[in-house]
Formats: sequence, structure tokens, C-alpha cells
Amino acid sequence: MTRMENGISLSNRPSTGSEKQADSPFIEQLINALAVSFRPDSLDTLLNHLSILAPILDALPNVVFFIKNTRAEYVLVNQTLAKRCGLDRVEDVLGRPSRDVFNTRQGTEYTEQDYQVLKTGICIADKLELHFYSSGELGWCLTHKMPIYGACGNVIAMAGVSVDIQSDELNQPGTNERLEKVESYVRTHFDQVIRMESLTEISGLSMSQLERNFKKIFHMTPLQFIQKTRLEHALRLLAQDMTITEIAASCGYADHSAFSRQFKQLTGVSPSQFKERKAINSAPA
Repeated sequence: MTRMENGISLSNRPSTGSEKQADSPFIEQLINALAVSFRPDSLDTLLNHLSILAPILDALPNVVFFIKNTRAEYVLVNQTLAKRCGLDRVEDVLGRPSRDVFNTRQGTEYTEQDYQVLKTGICIADKLELHFYSSGELGWCLTHKMPIYGACGNVIAMAGVSVDIQSDELNQPGTNERLEKVESYVRTHFDQVIRMESLTEISGLSMSQLERNFKKIFHMTPLQFIQKTRLEHALRLLAQDMTITEIAASCGYADHSAFSRQFKQLTGVSPSQFKERKAINSAPA
């Protein structure tokens, strides 16, 4: 373990498939404990207490975990974050805000989120995001960010985690016929207005039952699943010669403004900026 600028560097090890299901509940409990129960007297005290969890954080390759100081700079990260930024060492991340680490519009969006949490104390929970990795790949995550309060009641840091959402192949409802009907309906009607009332009628479940069971199987809410399905189709259409207005209509959005707003909320960039970035990445070296 190496300390640097009040940061703890954590090594990484290969994962096993059985770890994937356990990542999210453990991390949620850890973040809640940090944000609610623990009141350290300083950032150093917080980092010293977290050092004992290094082997556990090390075992979560499908989870990005980090602590940031009040300047929104990383002071603790796991190796997964460094790898996804294309960096070999976590020391290259410590002491820097997201906008410098990612060096993209998405990085600036993350830093703005961080300041919102640090300055207002508002938590960001279960935020569906499409992340861009240095390899050029895209990955869906649920992001959580929470302020950490010190013994005097002031915000001294922020804890954050992004948990990978498994592929749809691994999230199939299988024998759950009711959720299978909902999934099928969304996939065949995402280009239309989808009302939650329609999904409850299709499934024969109450709204709370549908939310609870859907999240248990798909690791996201029905609304997030609709957003994800629409955006994935939009990503395919952005590779074609179609206007933003045409893509918006094909994906069930009321107009191009609603589509662009949702797209930026989930990715941190506008549809046009995403298209430009993909064109640059696809260009021959």
C-alpha cells in the first residue's frame, strides 16, 4: 500500500464471476456507513480508517470507488478507476479532479457533480450513466456520490462509487414471466410514449412491486431501463447519416431538445459532441 498526497493507492486482482452480484450491496452499505454513521475529525483520519478496507476494495474490479477532498480532487481510488482512465498507477490519479483525469467534457461534468455534492450536501444516488473508457469502449454504470461530514458537522470529503450494470444477457428475467413481458414491451415500444401505468397493467404488479422486482433482476428501475434502451438505439443511429431530430423521433422523444437533454444527462456530452468524438476515435492513425 502506498500513500501519496493523503491518498491510499490500492492494487487490483482478477475477478471471479461470483463477485459481480455481491459488489453493489456491499458498496451501498459502505457508502451509507461513511456518509451517515462515521464522523472523522479530519480527512487523514478518514483515510487511515479506510486503509483496512484496501483488500476488499481491491477485490471489486466491476466497481469504481473513490474519495475526494473538498477541492474535488481524488485522495483515494481503486485500481479499476486508474485502468479505465488508461493509467498504469493510481498515483497518477491522486491529487487531481475528474476534469484533469478524464480530460473530456464528461470529466468536466463529473467535477461539476462533485462540487454540487460538496457545497450543498445533496446526495446523488442511482444515477444511470454511460461511461467512456480509454479503450474506446462504452459501459453502463449506476453512480452514487455522498458527502462525508466531520466531527464538527462540516463536509470534509466526498465518497463516490460507480457500479457496472451487467449486460442484458446476464440480466435476463428467465422464469419471471411478468418481468419478461415488461422487458419485451419496452424493447418493442421504446419509440413510443411508455407510461408506467401500462407496465403495471402488463405485469399485473403494483408500481412498488414492479420497481422492487425489476431492480432486483435488472439492477435498475423500469424508467432507467427505458432510458437505457432508447439511448442504446440512439447510439446505433448516431453512426448513420441521420439528423438529431430524426434520431430523437426514432427513439421515442418528444423533440430533439428532449433527446439532447436526456443524452447529455446520461453521457455528459451532447449527441453532436458524441458523434464528433466517435469520428475522431475511428479515424486512422
